[in-house]
Formats: sequence, C-alpha cells, structure tokens
Amino acid sequence: MNQESKTSMTMFYESSTVEEIRAAVASGEVGLEHYVSRAFDAARDSQSRLRAFCYLPDTPSFNRADRVAPLAGVPVAVKDVIDTADMPTEFNSAAYKGRRPEHDAWVVARLRAAGASILGKTVTTEFAWRNPGPTVNPWNSAYTPGGSSSGSAAAVAAGIVPLAFGTQTQGSVIRPAAYCGIVGFMPTYGAIARTGVLPLAWSLDHVGLFARRVADIAYTLKLVSGTDTSDPHVSHIALKADRPGGRRIGVLRRQVGGAVEPAQQAALEGLATRLARDGAEIVTVDLPAELFETPAYALQLMSVEAAITHGNLVDRTPELVSAPMRGLIEEGRALHATTYARIKAWQVPMALRFDAWLAQTMGLDALLVAPATGEPPRGLEFTGDASFCAPWTYLGVPAVTVPVGFGPAGLPLGAQLVGAAHGDAQLLALAEWVEARAGWKAAVAERAVEI
Repeated sequence: MNQESKTSMTMFYESSTVEEIRAAVASGEVGLEHYVSRAFDAARDSQSRLRAFCYLPDTPSFNRADRVAPLAGVPVAVKDVIDTADMPTEFNSAAYKGRRPEHDAWVVARLRAAGASILGKTVTTEFAWRNPGPTVNPWNSAYTPGGSSSGSAAAVAAGIVPLAFGTQTQGSVIRPAAYCGIVGFMPTYGAIARTGVLPLAWSLDHVGLFARRVADIAYTLKLVSGTDTSDPHVSHIALKADRPGGRRIGVLRRQVGGAVEPAQQAALEGLATRLARDGAEIVTVDLPAELFETPAYALQLMSVEAAITHGNLVDRTPELVSAPMRGLIEEGRALHATTYARIKAWQVPMALRFDAWLAQTMGLDALLVAPATGEPPRGLEFTGDASFCAPWTYLGVPAVTVPVGFGPAGLPLGAQLVGAAHGDAQLLALAEWVEARAGWKAAVAERAVEI
C-alpha cells in the first residue's frame, strides 16, 4: 500500500445490515432510534472528510413505526433528485437552491410506510449529469466515488447507512457502487415508480439501490417495487414471480464498453474461474453486434430528452446551469428529430431481441461483464465512463454489481451481472450466490493488513 493511500483514507463506520437491524428491533433488543441515531452521528462525524450528504436535519428524524414493520429502525439515505417532503431537494443546482417539495416521491412514501427512517439527502451531480459534487471516495479521498449517485454510494461504503437510493440514466448506480466497493442494483425499467424523481431522460431513468449485501437489496426491492399511474412513463409489467434460476453465465470475448484495465480483466477472469469451480457453467459468448452501438444511442436519447426537460431553465438562467449541462442540452437540440425517433423506436425491439438472445438462443441466466474500465479515476472532476453500464440502461434490463477485489492503486473493483427484463428476483438470487464466492471479504482483510 503506497503512502498516499495510507494518508488519504476516510474513516469507516460499523454498519449493521438491514437483516441485523430488523432482527434487533423486532425482538425489542434495541429501540427504533438506536441504529438511526448511530447513523446520524456517523453522517455528521464524516461530513468534513467524506461529504456524502448535502442535507442532514439538525436532529435525527425517527419513523415511529411499529417495531415489526419491514424496515422499522432502518436508516436510509436518499439521493437529492428524489423528493422528500420534510427535507430540501435541490438537484445540486443553484437554480433550485432552497426548493422544498410538497410531497414525498413515490419510493420515499413506500420506504416510510415500511417503517424506514430517512436520514438525509445525499450528494448528486447537478441534475444527475456530469458536474460533480464534493463527495470523495471512502477508500481514498484523492479519487472520485463515481456519479451521479455519488453520496449514496459513499454513505453505504463508509458504513454510515446500510441502504441508500439513487438513480441511473447511464451508469449512475452501477459505476459508483463498483468504485466504492459495495453492491449496486438497477432494476428492470419501471420496476420502481419514478413519481417525484427528477427526470433527466424519461426513456432511461431508473431508481436504484445501494447496500453492502445483495440480500438487503433483494429484501428491500420487494417492499418498494411497483407502478404508479402518476408516473407518465410507467412500465405496466410487474416483476416476474420468483422461479428457480440456474447458474449458466456468459462471459464476453469483448466488453461492450470498450477495453478495460488489466486488473479489471483479471478480476473478472478470476471470478469466473471460482464460479466454475463451484458449479456454475461459464460460457464464452459474443454479444449481438447491434448492442455495441447502444452506449451512443443512450447518450443521444438522453441529450434530446434532457433538452426537453431542462432546456427552458437554461434559456431563462444560463448562468445558474453548469457548462456540462448546457453542453448536453445543446447536443440534444442539435440532434435531428428523425435520429431521435429512430433510436427511440429501436429501444423496445432491441430489448426484446436481447432477452431472446440471452435466455433462448444462448440459454444464459446472466452475463458477467465489467461495470467500468477498472478503478475509479483520480480527482473529483470526472466521475467515470458510463459506457459499460449504458447498454443495459438503454435496454431496461436489470443489472447488479458486486465487489470482487482491489486494483493496483488500492481502489475497489466490481463485477456486473446482467439479466433478462423482469427477472430481477432471479438475477439477485444468482448475485447472492456469486457474492459468496467473489472473495471480497478476504480482499478487504488483506488490504487492512497492508494499511
């Protein structure tokens, strides 16, 4: 471990899992306030170094639910593009400073109904696009935590909260989760209603989850998944019921996002070897050629829809909007309408063809792919390349990343599993099996010895 890594470490806190919290609270071993208070103290204590939160109340906000409620006593952090009626939601934008929503977002209301306590709002890049906030990577403050859900990923990774929510329009859940060494999950498009969530691109926006264990995400997803007629772009197809899933996993000859760092490639190959040793069937595959165009399609789709959503704000007050956001809107306005219409028209047919290729042609339960090029970039100006996540966001299929080890700079590396649309439960069950064989605990223990 180099000296820079030693001196740039951010303090980690002892975070219980959702399962552990639920057991302790439901049994009466601790009160509803115990874990929320502990998380609040950790959030306050870490702010000067980690800067994961853009808003924390003066005192903890406790949900006085019945102690047997599904999330009673669980502190949850929420990205600052998701409305909270009792806290500001400002989108990391000077134009929305002081904004106070009248209502909770649909997903926040579901969390509160399940007994969760909303701890505070986490830092996002401006409008969930590229202009970053101040959050640093918990493993080394000289590196980005990724974006746009920067604060949510960092808060979970640092052990402040066991559960956080973010959004993904390109790679904003999967990539920061990989960079911070935690589990990130993007469900099937529309699986969690987006009412009360700031839109960036309605054809791509997903609400996603962060945790340190796959089991916590699988448990929570059952509580917050669903549709809402107020979501104008709702997917009217519910998640599939649980069914037995296999362990036939495809690995790519060529990553869809481009070349990856040697350490990332070695991590994927090492994981595939361990999975095969424990009974998985590992199949080397080539993606359909059309999928290699999807990162560009996702970016073009987003630029047009962002221009429609946020263009009027730029016209009125350009000085209050960052250069990256103004540039995105300019790109969207310059794109020919027929190009947008063609890319949009391809989206659902391509998703259906991908599902058929994955499940029927290849007989796969999931793909094992890179979540990013490798370790996070140094500095806070660039939150990383989303090309390794954007194809699955464009297709609207579920994706999950689990931590697998560390790269040469001592920063986390992840592995992404991608499944068929509406097979979220099956993908998470497979991810939990993979997680147990990923070697993360051993890698963390070894790294701790080196520090």
